[in-house]
Amino acid sequence: MVRAERAGDDIGAGMRELYELAHRTGLVPAGPPSTTYHGEFGPGHTTEADFGLPVTAGLVDGTIEQVTVRRTGPVRFAYTTHYGGYEHIGTAYQDLYEWLDTSQLHACGPPTEIYLVAPDDAVRPKDLVTEIRVPVVTTPDLAIRLSSALPSAVAWVRNTLGRNGFTVPTEIDVGATLQALSEVPMQDYRILGVYNAELAHRALELDLGAGLMLLFNIVLRADGHTTIIEVVDPLRLMDSENQAALAAIALEARSRLVSVLEDVAESSRHPDRDPCT
Repeated sequence: MVRAERAGDDIGAGMRELYELAHRTGLVPAGPPSTTYHGEFGPGHTTEADFGLPVTAGLVDGTIEQVTVRRTGPVRFAYTTHYGGYEHIGTAYQDLYEWLDTSQLHACGPPTEIYLVAPDDAVRPKDLVTEIRVPVVTTPDLAIRLSSALPSAVAWVRNTLGRNGFTVPTEIDVGATLQALSEVPMQDYRILGVYNAELAHRALELDLGAGLMLLFNIVLRADGHTTIIEVVDPLRLMDSENQAALAAIALEARSRLVSVLEDVAESSRHPDRDPCT
């Protein structure tokens, strides 16, 4: 937990503990440390924060003591660089979010500070260099329309999900089921139940009640000669809004699912491409 009025002290203490734990567990630092804030951070506020450190050797993915080690994939983010002491870093945040408001990008997760030149490395406060990153997506809504038939869309979605670490344990052919019950023809309609083992493991470590938010539905429905694809927003599935760490996982799930939609949309623009490759 980081107190706004004592941020320097709290972050410094957290970083020292992080490096001590890394040394004790055999982890080898491989880059600058970082802090990710999972709540409102301003005067009078205390927020939960993750202290991070890239490493090249040591434990495989897992948790020991207070350290969690995990591999991370590529993430799209907007960033700005703040030079100097932290007393004016709020201006850099304001500038970054104002720029995002005028761009085609949309924030999809909490901000992270990367300490390129940290206090222990700086001779004077003006020597400090901090990069502020905000994960972003280009698709604000979890829905797209493809100018292709539903079977091709299903193949594209399944293939893209697999490349992004998701599995599809369930698929329901709603159109066929309803037609069998009512004998009234309806256009093709599928529901895919989507699961990500890494995110599920992290969520259940925090809260065994998080199982309600671990299976995400993707709906594909024919609309004439096109296909509409809609994804449930993981943030709507959250049952523990006050748990900042779970919120961060839900935001990451949302970002990954948006990436899937973007990849599917890009693939569909090349009709000669095999959706299963």
